[in-house]
Amino acid sequence: MKRFITFFTFLISFYSFTQCIYDETCTISPAFPNICPMQLPDATAGEFYSTDLTFWMPVQFEAEGFEVVLTELAVSQIIGFPIGLTAELSNPSMVFYPSESEFGCAYVSGVPFAPGDYIITVYVVANVTVEAVGFEIAYPTEFNLYLTVNPGSGGNNSFTFSPTNGCEDLEVEFEALITSEDYDVEYIWDFGNGATSDAQFPPNQVYTSSGDYEVSLTTNLTSNVIELESFNIDWVSEDCYGGDAEELCWPEVTDPVFGFTILDGGCWSDPDLFIKIFDANGSLIYQTGGIGSGAYVTGTSASWSDINLTLVNPPYTVEIWDTEAWDLTDGLDAIIAILGINPQFSQDDLLGTYNLNITDGEHDFNSGCSDGSYTISSNIVTVSTIENSETISVFDVPELETILNEDNYVVYVEDEFITSFQWYLDGVLIEGATQSSYSVEISGTYYVEFITENGCFGVSYPLEVVKCAELDPSIIVSCLTLNSNINDEPYEFTWYLDDSIYGSGNNVLVNQDGYYWFVMTDESGCTWSSNTIFFQMPPEDLDNDGINNDEDDDVDGDGIINSEDEDVDGDGIPDEFDEDIDGDGSCNDNDDTISGYMSIDDNILNQVSIFPNPSSGILNIILPEFVNIDYAQISLIDLKGQVVFEEKLQCAEQNVINLESLPSSYYVLHLVVNEENLYKRILIK
Repeated sequence: MKRFITFFTFLISFYSFTQCIYDETCTISPAFPNICPMQLPDATAGEFYSTDLTFWMPVQFEAEGFEVVLTELAVSQIIGFPIGLTAELSNPSMVFYPSESEFGCAYVSGVPFAPGDYIITVYVVANVTVEAVGFEIAYPTEFNLYLTVNPGSGGNNSFTFSPTNGCEDLEVEFEALITSEDYDVEYIWDFGNGATSDAQFPPNQVYTSSGDYEVSLTTNLTSNVIELESFNIDWVSEDCYGGDAEELCWPEVTDPVFGFTILDGGCWSDPDLFIKIFDANGSLIYQTGGIGSGAYVTGTSASWSDINLTLVNPPYTVEIWDTEAWDLTDGLDAIIAILGINPQFSQDDLLGTYNLNITDGEHDFNSGCSDGSYTISSNIVTVSTIENSETISVFDVPELETILNEDNYVVYVEDEFITSFQWYLDGVLIEGATQSSYSVEISGTYYVEFITENGCFGVSYPLEVVKCAELDPSIIVSCLTLNSNINDEPYEFTWYLDDSIYGSGNNVLVNQDGYYWFVMTDESGCTWSSNTIFFQMPPEDLDNDGINNDEDDDVDGDGIINSEDEDVDGDGIPDEFDEDIDGDGSCNDNDDTISGYMSIDDNILNQVSIFPNPSSGILNIILPEFVNIDYAQISLIDLKGQVVFEEKLQCAEQNVINLESLPSSYYVLHLVVNEENLYKRILIK
């Protein structure tokens, strides 16, 4: 909520008499006009304050040894209140009549903003009648009151700002609260970020970096103090003052025929000059020599320097007078001075009335009765200075990297001051992902929105994460073709032979001995490597006679190359089932990977090691340790389907088998473990 606080140093607002209560004990002896209390109750800066002033105006009292009757008391001005306090008089006219009531009052209230000790001056003019002679005179006087404003308990009353704290790039709005109808207000802002302003509503400030910023505002209430420094009468017309007995004037007398001067013109005496000054209320606030003093300067010109009259209630009227008072008897100077009167034959002469021009500089006046000049000075003075400061706290918004733990594919951020998290994948909120880390399930761009303990919102830097599928590529041998066990189109295959690129695609045709493997990649850059195999081209000299010829096709060794050589299964019928090496009843690529269709448990297959393959005649077979099984049975079957080798093997050991006596050829190794069967094709070379 915006607050508007208007200060007045001299503000008299008029309300009903019930706004203040007078104190009937505010009397003194001997009787004399009085104001109570002289020492006002202490006030506290920034807190509401109120008190009552009492004016006691006795109808009769003694002044300078004479009994006088107080007919009225006019309050001309009150100055010196601390900024924020006002006085409301019980009488709207600012004039009190003791014959109606000897008591009047004023209600003082407001919120003082600057601590200190203050002297409050009440200027009054008492119009009294001196009973002894019956003359009325104006008797000006003043009363000083004292007020102490103690420092407040905290906070500031000169400006507001919002918000009071926040995160980096914090935008803050400011407003100065102190305004004045009677004074010029100067604002001096220092926002703590290198920026300043002199406006009541300065531009919003943006604090881009974290830290504490001290914001200060100095509010100066200044006043243009205007003073009448001097007043000079250069000339007065004898036509305006010379008709009285005191300054009887006559014209020059000349001979009507010859024109010579018979009698010079002149006056019996010069005028006795003084001036009076009245304010906007019509109150007499200044008279040369003092109000009611009767002082004057005799002559047709007069000067008064060092008047230094402060003009606070314009407009002002100046009257120039010629007094006709003169002494009737000696020895009455004291009485005459007190009463402000002189016995005189004729009335005082008004020699001119002028409105003061209160702008700075020298000004002239002129009328048919008088002319002259006066000097006005104008100075800017600081009436009050109010200083307040506040601290704006700007909190850090951490710049967080999104980190990937590649061992377990977890993205996370590190900051101990974060209290809230929300993860996003490709800009879409991940439901339930509200911890400092998140387990990546699929590839994409990950980041987290977070809130710190100070309420600052931030976003981590996005991180593109590629999560590779858990694939186990391997080589499947099919005669002279090597195949990948994964044939999906999104993957690219690169085959290697002995560390050199050999081919591409999900299969290659083998044409030489060596170590083969492939690397599989996808569009995200994931890579998988297959197992490595040693492939040996099958011998063409199957009969082992050292000559590659047609007799190598005599598979059954009967000396005749015919269809019976193709009767691999030995059933007497050369047909497609001769290619059913694995005995699953179907002729397919799996006849080259016999173990893939056996009933033996996959765990056993993975644990059996047979090498080298191809073999020069020495074959190593390592069997794992089986529960309650100590031995396994192997046999070798040639291409005719005949068992050419049998042996009992020890489990949990490496068994070395010597097959050097067998001719070079392909054989099927049959392994039996507790009624489970494993078939594997081997080459003896």
